[in-house]
Amino acid sequence: MIGGFLRKEPTNSTRLHAHPQVVDIFTRENWMNFFEKFQGFDEEISQEFALSLVPHTRTHATVTIRSLSMEITPKFISRVTTLPLGLPWSKDEKSIGEAAKKNFFQNNETPIEDKNGIRRASIPYPWDEVSYQIIKYIHCEGRYNIVYGYHFRIFQELRYGVDTLAPQKLSIPYFLLRSLIDSSTKVQAGNSEQLAHHGLMRILVEEALHTFTLPIA
Repeated sequence: MIGGFLRKEPTNSTRLHAHPQVVDIFTRENWMNFFEKFQGFDEEISQEFALSLVPHTRTHATVTIRSLSMEITPKFISRVTTLPLGLPWSKDEKSIGEAAKKNFFQNNETPIEDKNGIRRASIPYPWDEVSYQIIKYIHCEGRYNIVYGYHFRIFQELRYGVDTLAPQKLSIPYFLLRSLIDSSTKVQAGNSEQLAHHGLMRILVEEALHTFTLPIA
């Protein structure tokens, strides 16, 4: 099987709905429709998607699956997933991530450092579960026991940026495109275990199929 199980998104939102406080946080951000869209994946389509993806810029890639050609941009991902478009950002901006990690916790909270990150088990509820869901659905890195600085950039906005307008928040569609490009590049280099975002690939392909029109002869 290509790709480890942990790098695939959940196939349903059962665990998410077991945490009403977390659902409330994501509902406030207009993210719940995105989470509800995941209903499995197709291993073959995921492989074809990754192997055919061609990045042109940081905000534009093309994918060809059999006879279907797709233009992948943050705007397209935003439209399909209903996630707000927001501002471009990168997980490589480490100093910003470290500052977010430091500023996330309140005085009475005692996070435990581990491998340049924070043990998820030491993050107070409901934020430990918020981090789990975001890592599973958005980051798809295959590890969720340690939370790193770039994760905290999102968590900090969710916790303290309630009054910040959506266009001024970090762009999840932009991050997803960058992550798709990164994962696909590694797969094309022969690292098949790096295949990720299986469910997102299915969602994007199904949208393209639904909007595809045959040319008039």
